[in-house]
Amino acid sequence: MSAPTLPVVPTLAPARVLWAKVDTGFWVAHRGGEYDGCVDAVAGGFVSRDAHGIPIGRYDSLDAAKASLRSTMHPANVSRRRRAERASVVAATVVGGTALAFALTAGALAPYL
Repeated sequence: MSAPTLPVVPTLAPARVLWAKVDTGFWVAHRGGEYDGCVDAVAGGFVSRDAHGIPIGRYDSLDAAKASLRSTMHPANVSRRRRAERASVVAATVVGGTALAFALTAGALAPYL
């Protein structure tokens, strides 16, 4: 009796990025039917933003700006996303800490009001 063989599962190719020009100087990327980012024409170049709205960079050509969106795992994209996430966590911590301080103060003073 021979050892059972596992079926071969084909690997799926990553979804292709499709671009649509939605306005003068504004292109939107879709990957697998999902929003993947955009490129804006600005004075002297193009600015790309990833699917989270975080700027990736400024480029001299439209092709270079579009190419920057091809991988959201690009180190520049990942580091910008992490910085944005850290900034939102810090802001939430400050707001939460302030709210907690007010709540504790109000609770401590309630018997005297």
